[in-house]
Amino acid sequence: MLMYSGPDKAFSGAVLAFSAAVLGIARWLHPAASGMGTHEQLGLPPCKFLVLTGLPCPSCGFTTSFAYAAHFHFQRAFFASPFGLLLFLVAILLIPASAVLLWRRTSWLQMFEGLDVTAITGWTVAAYLTSWIYTITAVSATASFLAGQ
Repeated sequence: MLMYSGPDKAFSGAVLAFSAAVLGIARWLHPAASGMGTHEQLGLPPCKFLVLTGLPCPSCGFTTSFAYAAHFHFQRAFFASPFGLLLFLVAILLIPASAVLLWRRTSWLQMFEGLDVTAITGWTVAAYLTSWIYTITAVSATASFLAGQ
């Protein structure tokens, strides 16, 4: 059995604080109607991958998806980025999970003991890449539609 230590407590506290901060920022942002670009409200530059290639990067739409979800527009969040919506839901779940781990004095390693990390990683990568393909397709379809008007 793993022992609970000061670094475990600090990690759980940091996960809780970071998740709450990300969700708070997402609530404060106004989702970009185009489905991407919301991150620019934070003073960040436009996506370099998108600028250089004309294709959205694997993370394009994440901030917009978070902002839509934080405003309870889950369908729009999904359309902006399915994986972004999944990450939003994970961020929500991390808050009570961190609080419970702090209260029970349990490390994250203990909580995940016995899980097939390889399978979880594989499914996560597959979902991420599928979401990216969806985003590329959606951006291309929107551009084609707008060009035809």
